[in-house]
Amino acid sequence: MTASVRYYRDLLGDRERIEAFRRAIGRAVQPGDRVLDVGTGLGTFAFFAAQAGASAVWAVDGDPVVHVAKAIARLNGYDDRVRFVRGWLPDVEIGERVSVVVFEDFFPRLLDARTVRLLRTIREVMATPHARYVPRGARWWAAPVSHEALWAGVVEVPGGEDAYGVDWSASREYIANSPVTIPIPARAVVADPYEVGSVQFAGTMENANVRRPAQWMLPSDTVIHGLAYWFDLDLGEGEWLSNAPGAKPGTWGHLFLPVDPPLVVPAGGMLEATVGVDRTPDDLPSWLRWEVRTGGERRRGHEFAAEPASLGDLRTAAADTVPRLSARGRRDLRILGLADGRRSVEEIARAVVEVEGLPMLEAQRLVVEALRGEILREAPLLGHENDGRS
Repeated sequence: MTASVRYYRDLLGDRERIEAFRRAIGRAVQPGDRVLDVGTGLGTFAFFAAQAGASAVWAVDGDPVVHVAKAIARLNGYDDRVRFVRGWLPDVEIGERVSVVVFEDFFPRLLDARTVRLLRTIREVMATPHARYVPRGARWWAAPVSHEALWAGVVEVPGGEDAYGVDWSASREYIANSPVTIPIPARAVVADPYEVGSVQFAGTMENANVRRPAQWMLPSDTVIHGLAYWFDLDLGEGEWLSNAPGAKPGTWGHLFLPVDPPLVVPAGGMLEATVGVDRTPDDLPSWLRWEVRTGGERRRGHEFAAEPASLGDLRTAAADTVPRLSARGRRDLRILGLADGRRSVEEIARAVVEVEGLPMLEAQRLVVEALRGEILREAPLLGHENDGRS
């Protein structure tokens, strides 16, 4: 599902974030640089790179909004330097290596396997060995939260555990292990944050998601409802952009890690916490996990426990599983096999009609769904050159 143009327009209202990136791009880009802007949207950061003197900017996004961005580039005189490419990295190619990479499409937890894999591919395949990155790196933090209303809104069942005469308690464990993107007020944080980890995007990112324990002595009786989790982006020359609780979360949001049931820490008591991630076999970040302790009590959370998967679901991902395609999978395989660069969508749909006897309109819909994200789009973009649109 693609985002609307209004969504991207509304992002322009986050002036603090945009101006911070504008300054960082101005520091990083030197005259003649070649720049890659990943997730360009309306092209905002690509235009900043052109203003800073870039000789060529590849602005990449899989969303059709890049057609609008191309029209904006033409209107503002950037179309000679900014080249819009519709598609998702690493599937698209730009033809040469870049000296500056601009990327801010982070998740609330900052890094997941997809993001790390993408950044590694950019570094190894698309960027020069000494390319500069905006942001340069990041550090992420956690801190204890005491806020009953926030916790209740996340964990408790609306209307109570027996709402509508049904016992919903079996769902609670899944919710208690689910990190939630939700605004966290600054007053909810009851102790200084601790640094969970840090990363430099130009490096191998092997130091990403480092586990570090923390300890706090709380001066008064405190009920701990969860942990706040956020990150700061290093924009260079001592400038950091943070989505800490109390700050405007922007497109990233704050992450709340529930503690259920809440943990009571007596006055003068010690609270300990650990936040970390599991790793995949190829050393990518996987499930997020957290633990808080005081005295002899301990609470744990783990993203995997939030997944309502059966043993059968898990078995499908096992290395020794012999997969079999469903009827939908066989149809998609047939459609993709017919997409040979010679047949039109209508011709492929007619082949589906012959095999399955479906109405033509239904067959066309299935073909378009199977091809979405799989077909090659040309770059630079083909637009409506004669009507002023792009």
